[in-house]
Amino acid sequence: MQAIAFEKINCNMVKNFVIVTIVIFLSLQCQGADLPSDIAKCKAGDNACIRDKIMELFKKFPKGNPEFGMPNISALSKNNVVISRASPDAPVQLNFKFLDYTCYGFENAVVVNTTGWTKKPKVIEAHLRVPSLRMGGEYEGSGKILFLTLNGKGKGLVELVDCTAFTKFEIRLEKRNNGKNYAKIIKMKVDLEPKKLKANMENLVPNSKELSDSLNDVLNNNWKDVWNALSDGISKAFSEAIAEKITQVFDVLSYDDFYAE
Repeated sequence: MQAIAFEKINCNMVKNFVIVTIVIFLSLQCQGADLPSDIAKCKAGDNACIRDKIMELFKKFPKGNPEFGMPNISALSKNNVVISRASPDAPVQLNFKFLDYTCYGFENAVVVNTTGWTKKPKVIEAHLRVPSLRMGGEYEGSGKILFLTLNGKGKGLVELVDCTAFTKFEIRLEKRNNGKNYAKIIKMKVDLEPKKLKANMENLVPNSKELSDSLNDVLNNNWKDVWNALSDGISKAFSEAIAEKITQVFDVLSYDDFYAE
C-alpha cells in the first residue's frame, strides 16, 4: 500500500512539475523576442544605421511580423476620430469625424533621418516622406465652405499627396521581471505637411449627387484652407495610430536587444 501511495505521489509531482515548466517556458516566450536573424543590428547611437534598418523592416514586413511584435503598418485603424470642429472665424467651417478610420500608405514611407537612439533614450525624432497617405472610412460632416453648406454622412476618403511627417516621441525605460529594459512611450507628436490634399466624400449634400460632386470640387480647389481646418485633427489621429503600432513592438522586443554589443 505504501509503495502504491508513493508511486501516486511521484506521478502527481512529475505531472505538476511538467505543467509548471510549460507555464514558465510559455511566460518567458511571451516576455521577449528578438529581431529576425537576417536583420543585422546597429550599434547604439548609430542613427544612420538605424534609419536604414527601419527602411529594411518596412520593405520586408509591410504586413507585420508577429515574431517580434511588428504590426501591420500598411493599415492603421481607429474608431470615432474627431478631425475638426467648426471655427466661426475660419474660411472653412467644418465639423468632421470618422466613425471608423483606416490610413493606408505608411508602409511606403522613406525615413530621411532619425535621432535619439541611444542606450538610455529620452527623445527620439524622425523625419519621413510618404508618397501618399490615404485616410478613409465612414464619416459624418457638417459646416460651410465659402458660401456652400454641407451636412452629410457616408463613405469618405482624404488623401495627403507627397506628405512629410515629422515625428517626436518621449520614452522611458522600464525593467521587467526578466531583467531586461522595455521602452514605453510617454508622449508622441506627429506633424504632417502635404503638398496637396484630395477629398472624395460621398453624400456631402443628402440626396443630391450633383451638389455633393460640386462640393468635392470646391474642397479640392481650396485644399489649403481645408487642410488648415483639418490638419490638427488628422495629425493627432495619425499620431495615435502610429503610437499604438510602436507600442506593440516595444511591448514584445526588449530595448536592450535593439543593438549589437
